[in-house]
Amino acid sequence: MTELKNIKNTKSKEWLISISELLSNGNSQSTKTISDLLGNENSKYKRAERTSKFLIPKNENLNYIAINPDLENNEPDKPITYIAFSGKNLNLKLEYLTDLFPKVELIENTYDGGIQLFFNPVDNRFDFTAVSCQIFTEFKKLDELTDLEINGVSFLFQPNKIKTRAGYTMTK
Repeated sequence: MTELKNIKNTKSKEWLISISELLSNGNSQSTKTISDLLGNENSKYKRAERTSKFLIPKNENLNYIAINPDLENNEPDKPITYIAFSGKNLNLKLEYLTDLFPKVELIENTYDGGIQLFFNPVDNRFDFTAVSCQIFTEFKKLDELTDLEINGVSFLFQPNKIKTRAGYTMTK
């Protein structure tokens, strides 16, 4: 398992590199292990009312973590299919993301509003197949977003890209 020294209470570029490395080299084969490393289940959200398991993050710069599949303790473990991180103090810059994931598309989100930054494909050393950031701002050109602070990022693990009204996603 990748060392976690830089995951707890880091933010910005250091956090992005650390979490990306954690989600590589086969580490994402255990949803339960990754969940336990990153946070504790938020019991406020009942299983019948949610689409992901929500975690209270151990990293104080994050507000929440959402992870799929949504497994109960008595269910068999499965590989991660989706994990999202959000936090007002995360402070990611577009440059940090493009340094790690150079292939990026800017897509208008006609469902929720704003834009999506969609990074795909990514280097095959990572277990995930795409990275997505939802930004609630006017639709702009990529070079106009360089100073924007990005406070949420999702990692997707499925092989096939499809376009929806909210942007791109990955599916089986």
